[in-house]
Parts: sequence; structure tokens; C-alpha cells
Amino acid sequence: MNSYLSERCYLLLDGLDGRRDFAYGLARVSVLFLLAVMPYSHNAALKYFALFGMLTAAVWLTVQRRLNVDWRSPILLAIAGLLVVLSLTAAIGTDPPDSFNELRKHFLPGILLLLLIPQVFQGQKLIHLLLSIIALTFLLRAGLTLAELGLYLPDLNAGRDEGNFIKGFSLDAGFYIPALCALLLLGGRWRWLAPLGLMMVLLVMLLVQSRTPLFAAVAAVLVMISIRSQWRSLLIFGSVMVLVSAGVWLKIPQVAERFASTFDPQIFLKALDTKNYVSGDGFSGRTPIWLGVIEITAGREVFGYGFGWKKLGQIAVKNGFVARWEAKQNDAFAKDQALYFSQPPSKVNPHNLYLQIYFESGLIGLIAYGAMLLILFWQAVRLARQTDREPAILAALVLAYLVGHVILGLANGLWIGLGPSLALVALLETVRRSEKAV
Repeated sequence: MNSYLSERCYLLLDGLDGRRDFAYGLARVSVLFLLAVMPYSHNAALKYFALFGMLTAAVWLTVQRRLNVDWRSPILLAIAGLLVVLSLTAAIGTDPPDSFNELRKHFLPGILLLLLIPQVFQGQKLIHLLLSIIALTFLLRAGLTLAELGLYLPDLNAGRDEGNFIKGFSLDAGFYIPALCALLLLGGRWRWLAPLGLMMVLLVMLLVQSRTPLFAAVAAVLVMISIRSQWRSLLIFGSVMVLVSAGVWLKIPQVAERFASTFDPQIFLKALDTKNYVSGDGFSGRTPIWLGVIEITAGREVFGYGFGWKKLGQIAVKNGFVARWEAKQNDAFAKDQALYFSQPPSKVNPHNLYLQIYFESGLIGLIAYGAMLLILFWQAVRLARQTDREPAILAALVLAYLVGHVILGLANGLWIGLGPSLALVALLETVRRSEKAV
């Protein structure tokens, strides 16, 4: 064990020429530290500490002219193009200082990951270490979440609202499930953790009862395994799904009923019938929010209001939308809109990524985001189909994340850049560079 740890410590300090390189060491340690604390909330100080280390390493490598950035890369150009559009819409939005501050907070950590990882995590051992840290830290979060759910049994709904580790777990799982699958496909020391980890994560997602994230996760894994024709892994994943689902179905039937209701078309038809609207959760609870966002954005549909969703509630009140909805008599739909958009700003969000982009950056933002996703999908599919096994698996990992991301966006507002998303995109850039170097 001591020799293994010593080997990993020396590995972190190795430069490209095999000699000790403290700039590379600082970059690697800072990146891994940030990824290790990323799945947890209420640790801003630790994240800022890691961010400071990454910034220092990036400046250090830039001064030494060793931070190589391929500006002809379609991946980097896609991200850069999106940032240009978001900066433009922020500059002409209703509150430019706030929008630029939100842009900085949202994208700076991810951009540093995107620049540093392809430079300092080259080679099989370093990439395996990176993936292991990403997967293992989320497995710890899954274990803590499962324990916390046990404290709330049988009232799982209270756990969803109040739990520290429970809150946001299913959304975060979209980043980490592809990493667990990659460990399974790559093999090696930590391979045995993948089936166990998938079982634990899927169990938590079922208990938390987040339907869209679970469907997104299943679709992502199926795409990842299928594009690599890993039918044995597909059998393992299917067995895990059946075991976990059957256990939950038998022990907690109300959870099974909630998921089964997703396939009832009457629920969607009733939610879209605004004249006979009945308040509820799920799709029916989101419909007033979504149509409200469209109504609020109608006057700024080209460029939006500027980056950052927390201004949504303030604009709804300030521009008279809430008062207009409140004035409608005997209209349950408008009443729910007024109640939702009059909440504190931190609680009012679009609950749909594409409507959030529309509100923040208008049609031009939607076009830029769509173009970026198309480029990333193109690169991921192309690189996942190559014959070199390990780079292809890493590209399939990113493809799986993108599939889950697109589905999650239908009911949640998770921009790319949140969590380890740009670390995964950085792995795709690493694969692209290795292909170019051959």
C-alpha cells in the first residue's frame, strides 16, 4: 500500500520529460482536489482554495510558455463561441455587472479544468487516477445520501426537501454515472467498484424519486455501452437495474407508482389544459412556470435579460407580470404563476435549461448553445468509434454525459459548466489531441 501511494505521489509530480515538475504537480493536485470536493455543498472555502491553486498553476505554465492551447480545436472553439455570445448578451442585458459576475462564478472553474487537464493529465495512469477520483468521491456522496435517506424513512418526501446530501443528488448523478461506467469498461484496479457503485447510485435515485434524472441516466448508459458494443457490460447494467427496481417496487410501492405515472398520457394532457388546470407536482407543476418564463421573455426574445436566472423573479414582479396574474379572477393557472414568481429570487428558476437560456440570452443564446452541443456530439461520436480502445471509451463517456445533459435540460436548468462537466469535455479534448499526435 505504501509503495502504491508513493508511486501515485511521484506520478503527480512527473513532467512530460519524466523529471520533477512542480508547476505540473500544483496543477494536478489542485484539479484533483477540486474534483474531490465538487460533489458536496457548503464547502466554498475548499473550492476557492483549489481554484486558487489552479489559477496559480495556469499563470505559472503560461509564463513559462508551457500551457499549450490548440485554438483550432473544434471543442475549444465551440466553448469559446458560446462564451462570446453569453458575454454579448450579458453586456446588453438589464444588469450587466450581475450577469458578468454570474458568468465568472459559473464558468471560471470549468474553463481552468478545460485548459489544464489536456495539458497535465496525459497518459493512461493519470487519466485513470482522474476518473477514479471523480467516481470515488461521488460514491462516498451516494453512501452518505443513502444513510441520510434511512433517517427520513418512511417520509422520503421530507428528505427530498430537507436533506443535506439528498438535495440535488439525482441531478449530480448525471455527471458521475458515465464515469462509473468508464471505470467498468476500462478495467483495472477499481473495476469492481463500478457495478457496486451503479447499484448504490440507482437505488438512491429511485428513493429520491427524481424521474427525469433517472431516465437520463439510463439513456446515457445505454448509449455509452451500445456505441462501444460492450454487450457484457450491458447485461451487467441491466441486471443491476432489475435488481434495484424490483427491490424498491416490493418494499416501497408508492415510489414505483410515482415512476409508473410518468407513462400516463392523461397527466400531460391535463397539465396542458390551462383552463381546467389543477395544481400539482411534476409536469403539471412546471407548466405554469414554463409558460410564465415564455411570457416574461417575450419582450426580449432575441438577446434575453443577461446571464443568471436569479433575476427572473425580480423581473416578474418589477415588470408587472405577477400583478397581472393576481388580477385574474377564478384562474387557478394564473394564481399558481403569481404564487411561484413572487417567491424570493433564489427560489424562482425556469426548471428547464432551454427556457433558462431563452430567458438569459434569448434566441441567439439558444442558437449558440445548440451549435456547441452539435459540435461536442460530433466529436464524441467520431472519437468513440475509433479502434484505439481506451481513448474511444473516454469519448463514449463524454457522449453519455451529453445525452444525459440534453434530457436533463427538459426539466432542470443545468448549464454546461456546472459540476465536473467541463472536466469531462476536457477528457474529450485530450482524446482529440492524442489522435492528432498519432
